[in-house]
Amino acid sequence: MRTFVSALAVILALLLTGFAVPAAWTERNIVQEDGFVQLTDRLGKDPAFQARLAGIAVNNIEAALELPAPAEELGASLLQDAARNMSSWPEYPHAWNETVRRSHRLNFADPAGDPASQSAPPAGQASDQSTAQATDQPTPGAAGTSLVLDLGPFVNLLKDKLQAATGVQLTVPDTAVVAIGGPSQRQVVDRFAAFAPMWWPAALGAVMALALAVLAARRRSAVLLCTGIGLAVLAGVWQASTVLFSGLAGAGLGESAMGALFARELIAASAAGFAPWIGSTAVAGGVLFLMGLLGLVLLARRKPHTAPAG
Repeated sequence: MRTFVSALAVILALLLTGFAVPAAWTERNIVQEDGFVQLTDRLGKDPAFQARLAGIAVNNIEAALELPAPAEELGASLLQDAARNMSSWPEYPHAWNETVRRSHRLNFADPAGDPASQSAPPAGQASDQSTAQATDQPTPGAAGTSLVLDLGPFVNLLKDKLQAATGVQLTVPDTAVVAIGGPSQRQVVDRFAAFAPMWWPAALGAVMALALAVLAARRRSAVLLCTGIGLAVLAGVWQASTVLFSGLAGAGLGESAMGALFARELIAASAAGFAPWIGSTAVAGGVLFLMGLLGLVLLARRKPHTAPAG
């Protein structure tokens, strides 16, 4: 009976660990704003992504640009330079970080309480929203129903540059929301936000289950050995799942060219960020396996050897 209880406790501990570790990483690096900003830092340095960001920001401000005739040539020259070289401007990193923070707040806001979600376009504008998604144009009302990027900081950066160069006061929208994923992707994000913070009860349950397994076992070294094997198997499953998810999600995310690029780079960054956690789990499994194996060897040597009769 003790062996049976110990075996069940080990299995329960491994199952809880299988949820707790990925959920903890997701909560730290996806759900939390600071972790997401750090994770997406490499996206802001991707040349293709930078070029598309600059193009959208320039197109957005051009649509609302009204310069007097003497300043038109200077303004056009500045916008052309922005489309080519915005990523080299010293203000670019701050604008990118602010874009990521704004976008994170929109994507992880509660739809029921998010004012942006209340401004969804009426049914008659559905085709306009689809067109905007396909062409990477700003999409009013997309926040709350889709995954979005708010490129407002880049638009305001361009506005400040134009005002400084031409001396003309300009008024542009503070936000420039671009849809990068549809409602189905938004639902996945909402589930992540709901379940990821539950990692710590699962982790606590895993520790308690492992303690129960050790206390109930007849051979505690066997519990350590089996737990080590289980952790190594979990690390292998996570690694295989990461590769599989990268392929499937990379093909399915992103309803626009920018959305597809953002999704691909974000998934690559996530896989790279989770890799050390997988490695640490595998190392922990190896340590427990060796401890258990050593314990079994020492236990076998301590057993008295009975001499044969006669």
